[in-house]
Amino acid sequence: MGFITQLWRAVDRRHKNDRISYYARAYSQLLLPDQFFRRKADQLLARYSHTSAEVQNRLAYYCKLSSPFHLSGATHLSEFRTQPRSTYFLDFYPFIRAFPADRRFRTLFGDVMIIPDQPSFVKSRPIDGANENSVLMKLDAIRHFTFVDDPLRFRQKQSALVWRGRLHLDIAKERRLDFLREFTGKPRFDIGHINRGDVFPEFRQARLSIPDQLRYKYILSLEGVDVATNLKWIMSSHSLCFSQKLKFETWYMEGLLQPGIHYVEIADDFSDFEEKIDYYEHHPEEAEQIIANANAYTRQFLDAEREALLSYLVIQRYLNLSLTH
Repeated sequence: MGFITQLWRAVDRRHKNDRISYYARAYSQLLLPDQFFRRKADQLLARYSHTSAEVQNRLAYYCKLSSPFHLSGATHLSEFRTQPRSTYFLDFYPFIRAFPADRRFRTLFGDVMIIPDQPSFVKSRPIDGANENSVLMKLDAIRHFTFVDDPLRFRQKQSALVWRGRLHLDIAKERRLDFLREFTGKPRFDIGHINRGDVFPEFRQARLSIPDQLRYKYILSLEGVDVATNLKWIMSSHSLCFSQKLKFETWYMEGLLQPGIHYVEIADDFSDFEEKIDYYEHHPEEAEQIIANANAYTRQFLDAEREALLSYLVIQRYLNLSLTH
């Protein structure tokens, strides 16, 4: 077995093992008392006066609320405990239980495309508009916050673009089918959807693992219902990320990403797609600079203690402003 093949298999195993570790840790935490999480929060929050401007800026970005508010139809911790054990619940519960159990709050779990009418903890929100009622938390992290250790440099990869994903034919902004119709079968495009059943079989392709996709110089990230699941791991790789203008954001703060700096932005109708691939084929040094910027941006999310601190700070700010007890 060649060295590169061994690396790919190791990366693939790591992602599978990460999911096993995630659920083992999450369910074991359910057995711990609330006091354990309160002590942990107190220890981290005690350091807040010494934290960097980066932490303060991220806190202000996640929770844009600045005025006191009242909630209706809110829940408290004892009610929240009875919710289904989704990844949203498992990600949020260890942080909310560190605060007084009688404090009320609202959550809106799932792929969120709207701004709620009351301040609520969400995974995603629209980038544009008055979105302060959408308070971002790091939710469904096992699916959205996957990062990679890419063993190949940009110039070692295949000079083609890859995309695998699902078609969301029930939403108005679905453009993935247009993309497949335009580029399927063209040179330098290894693309296809992975839906099951009798759904445009002419565009269906076999799944590709993340390591398999990392063999390509260019990887497309297309928003689906809300954010694109693959954006974060592409940005941590040595492949160049292509995306249309971003419309939704998560804890990753996609609204701060700049086209031409962190990723390559393509037209909504894909009309400049091939032209931009040609450009970066002839200007690999510019592609490598964008990749370096994307990698640097991603590094801020890799400090587990700082990520936990920010989660506590976001909830603390929300509860301090809430007048509903």
